[in-house]
Amino acid sequence: MASLHPDTRSSAREDARIGRLDRIAIGLSSLCLIHCIATVLLTAVLASAGAALANPAWHEIGFSIAMLIGAVALGRGYAAHRDGRPLLLGGAGLALMGVGLIGADGLPEIAATMTGVVLLALAHRRNAHVGHTHGHRHGHRHGLAGRPPRA
Repeated sequence: MASLHPDTRSSAREDARIGRLDRIAIGLSSLCLIHCIATVLLTAVLASAGAALANPAWHEIGFSIAMLIGAVALGRGYAAHRDGRPLLLGGAGLALMGVGLIGADGLPEIAATMTGVVLLALAHRRNAHVGHTHGHRHGHRHGLAGRPPRA
């Protein structure tokens, strides 16, 4: 039974790790988007509950987590695949989230934050897709099922 070449196995493991981080980041971005929508709705319906969700600490903690995971996941993806598109898109998303956090208030804050969250989620999705495509290219180079071609 032939095995994958060592460089292919390590690349596949790296792709899996990058993909896992991107899936976590997409999930967190989705939670953030739900939080933003819930904040708007609850502020309109239940002022006291909306005020609790609108607490600046939520935004500061969420932005810090997004920066950390975004930097790790998108940075590792770029290092592995040298595709800067997810990094640029994610950077734009984080920048808009930062504008929402420090430079805006009311509707502009919500619009900047939600747009940033969507861009960041799209960047992580693109990063995961690039990793998936990258893994398939390695597999095709070695023949079917990742095995090296017969001599």
